[in-house]
Formats: sequence, C-alpha cells, structure tokens
Amino acid sequence: MMNQSSTLMFLVEDNFSFVTGAIKEFLKADGVEVLKLGVNDYVDQKVDEMPGLIVTEAEILLENPKARVYLYDCCIEQGCKMVVIGEDDRMEQLMRITSSSLVAGRYLRPVNAREIASDLKEMLAELSRRQRRKKILIVDDSPTFLRTASEWLENKYNTCVCPSAFAAIEAIPTQNPDLILLDYEMPVCSGAQFLQMMNSESRDIPVIFLTSKSDSKTVKEVMALRPKGYLLKTQPKDVIVGYIDDFFEKEKA
Repeated sequence: MMNQSSTLMFLVEDNFSFVTGAIKEFLKADGVEVLKLGVNDYVDQKVDEMPGLIVTEAEILLENPKARVYLYDCCIEQGCKMVVIGEDDRMEQLMRITSSSLVAGRYLRPVNAREIASDLKEMLAELSRRQRRKKILIVDDSPTFLRTASEWLENKYNTCVCPSAFAAIEAIPTQNPDLILLDYEMPVCSGAQFLQMMNSESRDIPVIFLTSKSDSKTVKEVMALRPKGYLLKTQPKDVIVGYIDDFFEKEKA
C-alpha cells in the first residue's frame, strides 16, 4: 500500500513540462518519492489510491474536464490535495470552478522550481504529521453542526463528516475512524439504531453520543446503549474538545 504522506504524483499531459521536470529532479535529489501519470491514463486506469499531493498544471485541468472531475472526487474521498502551476488568467479561470479547500498551493508563472520543490517537501511533512492524528467521524443530520464541530476539532484531529447514519456506514470501511461522534436523534435511522447495527456487526469503534437533551429519561436511554460517553450539543467548544481529549488520553493509558 502506498505511503500517502511521503509521496506525491505529477499529473501531466504526456510527459513532464520543463518546469515540472525541474521540480521533480530537485525532489528526487532530496530523496522524495515521485510518481508520474499521464492525464489520459489517469482517467482510463481509475486510480483507487492517491498520494497525499498531486502536482499539475491549470491548463491540463481546464482542457480535460473528465479528468478534472474525477481528480476532484478522488481528492474529496481520499483527503489528498492539489498543487497547481499556471498562467495568471488560466489559474483564475480554474479557481472559479474549483473549491479552494482542494488546493494546497497555487504558483503563477514564472516560477522558481527549487522554491516549489522546497514548499512541496514542507507540505509532505505536514501531511505526515496530520496522518498520525486520531480520526473522528462526525455523524449528524445538521449541516451547521457538522461544520461547527469539524472546525472545532480540525486543529487537533482529522475529521470526516456524514449527514446520516447510512452515509456513516458506507464511510467507516474507508475512513477507519478512531472515534465516532454520533447524533442521538436523526431521521430514518437514529443514533441508537446505528449503534445497535454497529454492535451486531461487532465493529469495535468507540462511540460518543451527541444530544441536545439533558433530561434524566434521555440520559438513561443514551447510557443503556453503552457508548463511551455523551455530550450535549449546547456545551461550549472547550468543554466538547476537552472531553474528547480526555477520552483519547484515557485510551492511551
């Protein structure tokens, strides 16, 4: 299996351009593993496992919409990022149809290949640090809470969000979370039903419930399912993050 954090891939037209070729040579001289894939081969081969960084040129993505869409899907599903090189007008055009969250770096021509290679090494080092973090799967039908909880946790943990229990069931095999934060009250499939399915399949992933209710009846119902704990959604950021920090500290001990 590819070590995602220590490799990067150049997505090229057919071969390296002068600039990307120079960047590749600087990286190889520093011991960085470099992969290459032609844009047409990329779509035809349906690459299932991507490295942490994909370096390409704005022109390539603009001229190959099928490859562009597939690349974006891979980045979203696997958490990889793009580094894009291009002319000012082409880069502007590309970014109008590209989420900035997918792009780790943008470089406008003329560029300094050595500086870009140095930046890429730093990005790979940061990816390696991030991959050692614990991963938390947040399951909630509220887009607002998913966004808020993810923002609260992203400085310490890797997060993945799911808007429903069914989406979480599909995500677990690929995401392999260390902890699930689970909304107790969700339509169609509640948090309680989700945990029961998890238990029946003997999935040994710790679950902490999220609920907006603190009455004794709800608390008893929650704890009867034997989660690792429960949190009130109304609690402030420092309380919720601190609770999760304490959970992982106890697990480590």
